[in-house]
Formats: sequence, C-alpha cells, structure tokens
Amino acid sequence: MSNIVIIWDSMIDKYIYGNTDKKNPESPMPLLKVEKKEIRLWWASNVANNIAQLNWGVTLISMVWDDINWSLFSTLCEWQNINLEKILMKSPTITKTRFLDSQYKQQLLRVDEETYEKISTDWISQVKTILKKEKPDYILISDYDKWIITEDLVSMVKDYAKDNLVKILVDIKPQNLEFFHNVYLVKPNFKEFCEMMGIQWMENTDENIAKYGKEFTQKYKTNIVITRGWKWSTLITIDWNIHHIPSEERKVFDVTWAWDTYIATLTYALGKWMDITDAVKLANKASWIVVWKVWTASITKEELWIE
Repeated sequence: MSNIVIIWDSMIDKYIYGNTDKKNPESPMPLLKVEKKEIRLWWASNVANNIAQLNWGVTLISMVWDDINWSLFSTLCEWQNINLEKILMKSPTITKTRFLDSQYKQQLLRVDEETYEKISTDWISQVKTILKKEKPDYILISDYDKWIITEDLVSMVKDYAKDNLVKILVDIKPQNLEFFHNVYLVKPNFKEFCEMMGIQWMENTDENIAKYGKEFTQKYKTNIVITRGWKWSTLITIDWNIHHIPSEERKVFDVTWAWDTYIATLTYALGKWMDITDAVKLANKASWIVVWKVWTASITKEELWIE
C-alpha cells in the first residue's frame, strides 16, 4: 500500500519546441517549425512524480475526463510508478500547451484547456473509498485554487485523518485557508502568507515572519512552513519553535518550479520518520537542486542523497 496519498489539482504540461526562421505567409505572427515535443506532469501530479522519483510509494487521486489527454496522463503516471486513482468528470482533463522558440528559449504562446465543474457528493464518497483502501500515513492536499478543493471535501478528509491518525499536509492557497484549521502542516509562500494575514505588504524579514507566524499557528492550530523566495523558508511549529532555514547561497531569481519538489520532499522525509525540522532542511536542499532544471522538474533519490 502507498504511504502517501495526494489530492488533487493535476494537469498535463505539454511543450512544443521549434524554430521560427521561416516567415509566416499568412500572418505577422511567428511560424513555428516543430522540432521536439515533451509531455510532463504538473500541479499535484508533479508533486506525486517527485515522491515517486524518490522511490517512495505514492497514490494520486485526480479528476480527469475520458479523453486523449487522460490517456496521456494515465500513461505518464504509469511510467513514473505513480498509483493513479481517477475520479471521472465531464470537463476536459486540464492541459496547458506551451509553444517555445528553441533558439531563443522564449515562450511564443500558451494554450489552456480548462473548464470548471462543481464537485459532487458522489466524488467525495469515491475519495473516501480510496482513502480506506490505501490506508495512507500522510495525506497531501495540493491546492492550486481551482474549483476542486471544497469545504465538504476537506471536512471529509479531516474526519478520516482524525479517525485513522493520519497527518495532513497542505500546499495551500489563501482563498481556502478557513478549510484547514487543525491540520498537521500548511505551506504557503511569502506572498500567500501575507494575504492570509491580511497584510498588503511587509518586509520579508525574520522578525516579521516570526511575529505573524506565531499568530497564525495560534489561530489555526497547525505547523507552518513559509517559503520565502531567495531566503528559502521558515518553520514555525504549533508550540512556537521557530527555525529560519537558509539554503546554500546562489543567485536564484525565480524559484517557481521548486515548490512542488519542496512539499513532496518534506512529506517524503516525514514518511522516513525524520523530525519536522530535518524534513524542512531536506526539502530546502531538494528545492535548491531542482531550481536549476528547466521548466517543470523533479528530483531523484541519487541527487538528493549524494549532492
């Protein structure tokens, strides 16, 4: 059985590379001559992929439609040793396609296939059935602020976790914060944390993070890890132990792609019975490695433990 279950905003990330040397006779827009195509997992499925690449059991519960992109999604999960549990919906499987100029490394166009569908009580029941079957030690809710994470769903998951002594970790968005009182850990980034605390702007200092982080843990009864861009992260535990954890100093300007790896490695480390502080340190290390990879990326066990 899987040790970790992930729920659930997932999508396919398609990349189409080519050159734009030839003039487009039909339009002033570039003409892309396709040279290479890549398909990757993103959102919750990228988190699952990161855990799977660390040779750890992981089940992904995801909503998909029975379309061509679902077939691609299912195949990718199978290749990466992710146990996929699908919830069928009527909306297309979420897919983003990027067209890129190979020579200049520029994105020319992004096409999104994404619609919204109200979650049903039947879907929530299906998730509960899967949880009972998989018997996870950890549930990771990967929230990308789409329509999938609802109060009813989270309430069911929290009840299951309480009855079965399961820890819930949440990669959280401010809009859904009130759903997540009394979970084990939440992980916002600095901007999201400011929104959660009702602060339009504040300086990203250790003092400010400590002050407002303690208020947060007291109100929501949860541990919190705040990822802070180039300052990396701060852990504030529910009993107010504060750990500002830097990474190795490098010039990093965009760490967007690292945070899926971060929450995945953190959960993996807890699954290996590391204490929460050491788990956060390992997640820092993993993100520092993967931030140098191109676009959606994952880390391997060899990279994590040999680096």
